[in-house]
Amino acid sequence: MARQKKQKEGPKGAPAYMNTWGDMCTLLLCFFVMLLAMSTIDPTKFMVAASSFQNAFSGVLESFPTILITKDVFIPRLGGQQQNKRMAIEAVTKMREKVKEEGLEEAIKVQVTETGIAIKIADPVGFESGSADVNPKLYGVLNDLANVINAAPTSQIRVEGHTDNVPIHSAKYPSNWELSSARALNVVRYMANSGDVDPSRMSAIGYGEYRPIAPNTTPENRKTNRRIEVYVDYVQKKDGDMPKGSDESYSEPGAGY
Repeated sequence: MARQKKQKEGPKGAPAYMNTWGDMCTLLLCFFVMLLAMSTIDPTKFMVAASSFQNAFSGVLESFPTILITKDVFIPRLGGQQQNKRMAIEAVTKMREKVKEEGLEEAIKVQVTETGIAIKIADPVGFESGSADVNPKLYGVLNDLANVINAAPTSQIRVEGHTDNVPIHSAKYPSNWELSSARALNVVRYMANSGDVDPSRMSAIGYGEYRPIAPNTTPENRKTNRRIEVYVDYVQKKDGDMPKGSDESYSEPGAGY
C-alpha cells in the first residue's frame, strides 16, 4: 500500500503582511493622537454646540412646555467677544440651577441668546391676573438674577412685559399697555432696590397684547402670552450685525422654551 505523503504545515502565526498592516495602523493612531494633543478645544464653542443639541432635542419632550421659543431667542454666534459669551453660558447654567431649586422649571425658561441670556417667566408665577405686583415666588429667582447681573458690570438689562388680548379696564390700568408696562417696571424696580442692580443699566418696556407668541384662541395660549421676558446683553452688537429675526441667525421655532 503506497505510503501517503505528509502534507506540509504552513508557518504558524499571522501572515507576514499582517505585520506591515499592524505597523501602519499603529503609526496612523499615533499620528491622530499627536494631532489631537496639539489642538486646542474652545470651551465656548463646545458649550454652544452642546446647548444647541439640548435645545433641539428639548422640543420633542412632552415635559417641556408653556413658553415657546420665539424669534428673539438665538444661539450665540462664534465670532468675537468670546469671554463675554462664555460668561453668558455660565450665567445660564447658574440660573437654570436656581430655577430647578425653586421648582419652577415649567414656568421659567432660561436660554442663551445671540448677545447674552433670556429669561421668560410665564403667568401666573410672575403676577396674578390683573395685577402688576411681583409674585413672592419670583423673589428667589430675581435675587439670583441680580447676582448674575452684578457679576458682569458692563451688561445691559431689558425687561419686557406682555399680556394676552383680553381687555382690561380699571382705574389703575386703562389697557393692557399700562398693565404690561407696570409689570416690567416693577421687575426693574425690584432688582434695583433688592438686588442692588445699577438702574442706569436697566430698561422696562410694555408691549401689551401686541407681541403674542401663540394665537389668543384658547385659555392655554393666552396663559402662554401672559409673560415677562428679561434679556441680559453681554455682547454689544456691531453696526453690521444682522437684526433680530433675520434668516442668518439660528433659532428653534416650535421648540419647548
